[in-house]
Amino acid sequence: MKRLLITILLLSACIRTSAQVAAVGAQEYVSTADDIALGKLVLERLSASPKQDAASQMILAAKSLLDQPYEAGTQEGREERLRIYLTRTDCILFAETCLALVRTVQRCGPLATFEDLARTLQRTRYRDGAVDGYASRLHYTTEWIRQGERNGFFRDITEELGGVPDTRPLDFMSTHPDSYAPLKGASSYAQENLRQIREMEARVSALPRHYIPKDRLAEAEDRIRSGDILCLATSIDGLDYSHVVIAYREKPGAPLGFIHASTSAMKVIVEPRSLQAYLQANKRALGISVLRVCD
Repeated sequence: MKRLLITILLLSACIRTSAQVAAVGAQEYVSTADDIALGKLVLERLSASPKQDAASQMILAAKSLLDQPYEAGTQEGREERLRIYLTRTDCILFAETCLALVRTVQRCGPLATFEDLARTLQRTRYRDGAVDGYASRLHYTTEWIRQGERNGFFRDITEELGGVPDTRPLDFMSTHPDSYAPLKGASSYAQENLRQIREMEARVSALPRHYIPKDRLAEAEDRIRSGDILCLATSIDGLDYSHVVIAYREKPGAPLGFIHASTSAMKVIVEPRSLQAYLQANKRALGISVLRVCD
């Protein structure tokens, strides 16, 4: 009887949520039949393991997307739309999608739908959850982190693990407009986007961010858990992070590794190297920020 009551309450909550989503237009997304099918399958897998904590579910979501191809630029288009792809991904979208899958199941349980996932992704990917042009997307990982914390999706535990401040200004997008189609050229469309991006960069530069230097990773490694989201800080001028991964240990006591959308393997993989070895091999990597997904 208790289980039936819980199911009824969950159903009621998700019906109300769907009505609200339709009212605000969050169901207006771009996807494909294959992506929707895979999304539903992963939601079902996560729903079938309700007793797992968020960290374990992050790993289950990540492993469900293993071997999906790496592809950059899937979010670009003349019109800014919520684009949802699981069958092709880049590093930040991989981590973001795993997070959204877990958060959607936490919210709706076994009744979670692809439309519920779309709503979660919109809250995660866009400033204040509103799709309002190119500059409304959270282009810098720093802003993505701060909004995710406000939404209660995760906690940034970098500073408590010994992280140091990073106060460098962020202006990579505005100083490399030719690398971004919506910023390229002299059209009024591109120039207005560029103006908004510059304003955004000034705001985001003022937000606090920390990273654990890679030569001090050993001091914090034991306190990083499988399922944590790791953002790799970079020395590239004007940029905060260059890669986002999901921490993973094969077994307790094993070296800290990770799952990610790899640009070398061109697909989602369990990285064969440890995090320490990966960072040491990357000359531009300064260290990591650590996000702990909330239960």
